[in-house]
Order: sequence, then C-alpha cells, then structure tokens
Amino acid sequence: MAAATTACSSDKEGKPASQGTTSAATASKVSDTGTFVPKYERAMASDLAKEGKEAIQNNKVLEDLTDSLEAMYKLPKDIPVIAKECGNFNAYWDPQNQSLVLCYEMFAVAARYAKAQAEQPTEQLGTTDIFNLYFDGITRMITFHESAHMAINLYSLPSTGREEDSADQLGTLVLLTIPGPLGAAGVAAAADFWFALSDDPESLDARSFADEHSLSQVRAYNLECWAYGSQPDTLDVLVNKPGDPEVKGFLPYQRAAGCPDEYKRMKSAWESLLNPYIKTSLGVPAASKTPSGTPSSTTQTHSTTPTR
Repeated sequence: MAAATTACSSDKEGKPASQGTTSAATASKVSDTGTFVPKYERAMASDLAKEGKEAIQNNKVLEDLTDSLEAMYKLPKDIPVIAKECGNFNAYWDPQNQSLVLCYEMFAVAARYAKAQAEQPTEQLGTTDIFNLYFDGITRMITFHESAHMAINLYSLPSTGREEDSADQLGTLVLLTIPGPLGAAGVAAAADFWFALSDDPESLDARSFADEHSLSQVRAYNLECWAYGSQPDTLDVLVNKPGDPEVKGFLPYQRAAGCPDEYKRMKSAWESLLNPYIKTSLGVPAASKTPSGTPSSTTQTHSTTPTR
C-alpha cells in the first residue's frame, strides 16, 4: 500500500488558527447547545474518493462517528463533520470554518487495509469481524485525533508540547472509552496501520524529522504503549518479552514497563484540562476492563507485524 500522511490541525490552505470560542474564565459555565452535524459532499474527480464515499455513505459511517463525538464533547455551537473529496489521504480540523473534515480518500485507504487484514482470519475472528475491527479502529482513531485539535482550538486549551502528539494522546483516550473490540483492540489496529505506513529508515531525511507529526513508527509505538498501559494485565500480548528476539510492531519491554504510569498521567492530565467540556470520563471504563486473559480481538496480523 502506498504511504499516506495526514496534514491535520489546520486546513489545506494553511490559514492561521482562529481563537477558540471558550475561555478558561468561562470553563465552568460551558453550554451544551451545539451538536455534531454530518455532511456528505460530492465525490467527482477520483475513483479513490468515489470508493471512499460509497464505503461510508451506505453504511452511515459518518453518522456513527458523529454519534461517538456527541457522546463525548459539550459544544457551545454546531460543528459540521464533513466528508469530502480532498485529492489525497487526509483529515483535518478547519479552524477558520470551525469544522472537522474527513476525506473520502482516507476512508478508502482504511477500507483497503482492513480488507487485506480480513484475508487472514483467525480462530477467534472471521473475516467480517476483522474487517470491522481494522476499519473502525483506523477511522475512529483518525477522527478522534482530529477532534482533539478541535478541542484544543474550540476550548482554548493550553499546550506545552507538540500539538500532534497531544492529539494522538487524546484520540487514544477517546477511543479507549468504547468497550469491547472497538476500544483497546481498535487502538492496536490503528497502531498496525501506522506501522504499515512507516518509511524505510534509509529513506528518512531532514523533512521527515522536522515534520509536525512524529514518525509513523513512533506514533504506532505510542499507541501500543497507551493501549497496553490502560490494561497491562490483559494486553501483554502487545509486548516483546525479555529474551525474545526484537520484532517490529511489538512494544519493547523496556518501554512497556513505564506504560501503565504513562497512561495514568496522560489520562489525569487530559481529564483535568477537559473536565468542563466532556460528558464522560476518558480512557477505559473501570466496569468494562477485560478479565484476566488475552482479549481475542488483539490476535490479528498485518503486513509488518506477525500474528499476535
């Protein structure tokens, strides 16, 4: 599959971000009068965009995504969630028009990747379940990542690090609120996707390291760390154990050791920032954590990671 990148956090024209609509002084009085409004635009130029539109419109994927966002955020105004033809794999928060844009090309690439994984069914999951796990995990992670840019802008949240890394954190925490396979296993599926998109180290240049996004490999390992850290007793399937040969796509045990604390700190920080603006707690709900044992939904394969 061809490499794909996202140019999120601003619109394609690179306009400067506008000021958020909610200040810290009014945080405790945030109104919840707005809603997320799904909108499908036409796909005319490329077959990839037409493929993406067909994949989501008939199945009301955009409506499902807006429902998930609606369950999380309080909105002082309506926020359009626009599916459109962009010319490339992309998704972004448009600060000028105060809208989330999800490109048809992104959905098409996610569907193709999910279909490829579904060609390798497991004893636990059939092809349909695997397709849904990967397609939903990838598209939800990207959507929730962009919703993090929305939250930072809309609520004027402070930031002391790179916004793209912060958006990956919040996107993961939002996805983890979903119980069952769409939660932690969805994060792992999104990590698989980033591994598949990662470049050969020999091809990296100054622009690769200077990009506002972390390298795809770094993002993938971060997602795995946060998923593992949310349920370390049940998700050790993600970890490369001491003494085992190092395998790309498995979380090194040295990083894994600190992931539970990393997850807790990340969850606490984001809940402190977003407390006035969200309707539910972030991260894995305590009541839905998987009992001891390995969740069957993580036993997947992809083009760069062996069977888990």
